[in-house]
Amino acid sequence: MNELRKQQEAERKGERTQAIAAAKELIKNHDLTASELGFSGKGAAKRMTGDKRNVVAPKYQDPDSGKTWTGRGKSPSWLSAQLAAGRDKQEFLIQA
Repeated sequence: MNELRKQQEAERKGERTQAIAAAKELIKNHDLTASELGFSGKGAAKRMTGDKRNVVAPKYQDPDSGKTWTGRGKSPSWLSAQLAAGRDKQEFLIQA
């Protein structure tokens, strides 16, 4: 019984290896990107299936790097560094 299971696992592993090689070849031949395939980072699958969460506009912006922050959650390192240097949070507000 155990021998049969090992044989099935070996066959499955071989099929998987072939499938991965075929997928890589298709991606290469058609110049596909991760975002075109739906692999554009965390939560991409949710967004593709109709994630209805509201998008919050950024409230603060780093003038040096252009990075933004909505004002929700933990403050980003760029803002924390500026505040530690004595700057005021209001300086980074995005003007509408």
